[in-house]
Amino acid sequence: MDFQISSHIHFCYLPVSLALSTSAHYVNSSLPKPWRYLYYPKKTVFRKADLIDFGCVTFVHKCPSVYKRFVICARHYDGHYRTFNNYCEMEYENCNSWRQWAMIKQVRC
Repeated sequence: MDFQISSHIHFCYLPVSLALSTSAHYVNSSLPKPWRYLYYPKKTVFRKADLIDFGCVTFVHKCPSVYKRFVICARHYDGHYRTFNNYCEMEYENCNSWRQWAMIKQVRC
């Protein structure tokens, strides 16, 4: 009796596991290495593990020089504006606080 129940359970899990593996394969098909994700510019690669291992300072120490060239104006979701020295500092601020800033333009506010 136990064999019949366990085989029935395995039979039910088979379609579910096939559906999940198919959908996961479809989602990851465009990402050849899912443990990495790309930032703009396209050739700049950050590893997710760096953020986990080293914390928010990853946005400052491993930030590409392209992001450090311009002063930016960012907007908080409450409508407040703030000038950051560069994009990396804005991301560092987002990582360290509950406030979420989004870049508006590459000039002072």
